[in-house]
Amino acid sequence: MDTPQSDTAGQFTLQMQKLLLQHCLGAWPRRGRTLLEVNCGQGDFLPLLWECGFDMTATELNPDQRASAGRMADRAEVLAAADDHLPFDDEEFDWVVLHLVSPGADNARRAIAESLRVASAGVALTFWNAASLPFLLHCLRGRKTAWPGPAFCWWQVWRMLRGLSAGSISGASVLAGPQSTWNAACGLSRCNRVLPWLPMGAWGVIRIDLGKSRPVTPLPLRLERRRMRRPEPAMECGHKSQAKAVNTERETP
Repeated sequence: MDTPQSDTAGQFTLQMQKLLLQHCLGAWPRRGRTLLEVNCGQGDFLPLLWECGFDMTATELNPDQRASAGRMADRAEVLAAADDHLPFDDEEFDWVVLHLVSPGADNARRAIAESLRVASAGVALTFWNAASLPFLLHCLRGRKTAWPGPAFCWWQVWRMLRGLSAGSISGASVLAGPQSTWNAACGLSRCNRVLPWLPMGAWGVIRIDLGKSRPVTPLPLRLERRRMRRPEPAMECGHKSQAKAVNTERETP
């Protein structure tokens, strides 16, 4: 059973994660755009993403967590699917948020490739960072405390993304302090806020903007030169009828 202190720490951690995700997705257009959240878990981020204005769809393979995420059924459709085999067409969504939850580089690579397949504009990856100061301290202490999830090296994820697709890549992280500071009541909790471009935090987001434009029908260009019409003699209004009347009078005997 969780103690009040651990529950407070969990709420603080989730709040920092939401702030980072909101910061990293701020550049994405939202109105009328579709977003797929892969490995949504219990749906902790679904309300935030829906309130941002995205048309939401989510996937989660674990049935218990999917049932918990079902409370958002009125705002997002939550489907059962593995992150390396998504039941969607190519480029079916504008954006994809993928949470890396399966340990191992091969599993991560397959999940990233699948998310890139169904995204037309960009993908954001979230993961626990093995290259962070908190994870280093966690290892030096003999892993006595539990780590929140599978850890991936920041630069390894960056290289995976770069190798699988071309696009503009950016990233940021949160929770750069030791795990003992992941609590709003701690005086050093401010060191856990968003660190733009710095991979020192325990939880990171790496975003790639694919820059793919939606297909449009090109209009043919008329390259042949048109002949200009020769100028016609201008005649003031009424002159032609007046001239005709004068000629008629002259012909009358």
